[in-house]
This record gives sequence, C-alpha cells and structure tokens, in this order.
Amino acid sequence: MTENSLFSLKSKKIMITGASSGIGASVAKLASQQGAICIINGRNEERLNRTLKCLTGDGHIAIVSDLKEGNGAELIQKAVSRTGTLNGFVHCAGIEKTLPFRVTQISDLREIMAINLEAFWEIAQELIKSKNHEKEKLSVVGISSVAALYGAPGKSAYSASKGALISLIKSLAAEYSGKKIRFNCVCPGYVDTPMLEAVKKLYKNEEDFSEAIVKKHPLGLGNPEDVASAVVYLLSDASRWVTGSIMTVDGGYGVR
Repeated sequence: MTENSLFSLKSKKIMITGASSGIGASVAKLASQQGAICIINGRNEERLNRTLKCLTGDGHIAIVSDLKEGNGAELIQKAVSRTGTLNGFVHCAGIEKTLPFRVTQISDLREIMAINLEAFWEIAQELIKSKNHEKEKLSVVGISSVAALYGAPGKSAYSASKGALISLIKSLAAEYSGKKIRFNCVCPGYVDTPMLEAVKKLYKNEEDFSEAIVKKHPLGLGNPEDVASAVVYLLSDASRWVTGSIMTVDGGYGVR
C-alpha cells in the first residue's frame, strides 16, 4: 500500500494497545504502512512480537504489559523515553464476557472495566501532559462497540464499559479542544477476530451463530482491516476537524 499525503502518518508516533491480535494488530500494520512509528502493547510477548515483525518501516517498538495491573501511566512514560513525544493513541485492548445479567458478578464488571475503561483513562491522563505529546498534534481513538449503542443479550458488563468509554471520550473532546487534542471513538460491529471465536462457542452450531450474529450485518461480518481504515483516518490530518465523533463501522448493523 502506498502513502497518500492526506492520510499519511509519516513520522507520527502512535501508541496502540491490544496490538497482539485482531483490530489492534491491523491498526498497527496499516499505520506503519502509512509511515507511522508504532509503539505496540499487549500482554502476550510471542504474539506481540509477531505483530512487530509484520510492521512496515523502522523504529517500531513493543512493550509487553498487562493493563489490568494499572500501569497505563508507566506505559506512556516508557514509550516517550524511547521515541520522544507522541502523536496518537489507539485503545484496542479489551475483554468481554457473555453472561446472563442474573449471574454477572460485580467482580466481572470490575474486571471488564479495568481494561475497557480504566486503562484508557490512565493512559490518556498521562498522555495529555505536555511533556508526553507533540503540541496541538495529538489524536486519541478509543475502540468501543455497537453493543454500547444498541445493547446485546448477555453483554451487560461489556456494553456498560463500552458505553462509559463513549461518554468519557465525548467529555474529553469538549475539555481539550482548546489545546487541539482530538478524542474520537470507533464502534465496530462484530468483527472476525479471536474474540469472536469465543462468542461462536456459545452457540450450538454454525446455523445458530449465523442467525444470531452474522445475519444482523447486511454487509456481512467485518474484518479487522475494515476498522483499521477508520482508525487511521482519525489519526491522520485528514480528520483535523473531527473530534468527539462516534464513528460506526458495522456493516449496516445499526440499520437492520
């Protein structure tokens, strides 16, 4: 893929969590193809290094850490010490559980919130410090979900965490627009990732899965690359007048 000047991320330094697989890995690959220097994070060293080897260009680094441990600020500090001030952050790290509400424990909610919301909070709070980002050249993107917009059976904790992320991003967009720091959110539909494989196992057969999930997407299930394209747009100067937006990339899920 060749660089397009409008969508180029040339020399931009982008932090990407959850980059060991799925959407995060695809964002890292596409961002690197557009010229970005990627700082990728994940908790599985082997898979994270696999992503690192697939990136285009030089200067990319991998930082292995488990965001459940509340080390978001440390992650930014490590990245800045090695690459200098950052230009972007994409929070792709996330976990989900499919459980009936009646058996969902508060511990389940807290576990999900720790990654889906609190880790984003910690990283963003450290990143907005002037010493950690390039002045007036910072774009932050959170990966939410259509589950936050429309709800889904068995996804009470997951939907709550992703809905909270949307609200947080809208508030941050309003608060930091004066400093030209942009905050946006992408809400994918069901995407063919390892996380979806776990969802498939909850259904008796392929037909039941198709009826419950696949057919709700008029354009079919998405691929991680479909979401990555939207993210790269939000990181690029092509979206310089976009902040506080909630971009649905859902194969028509919302109009079914």
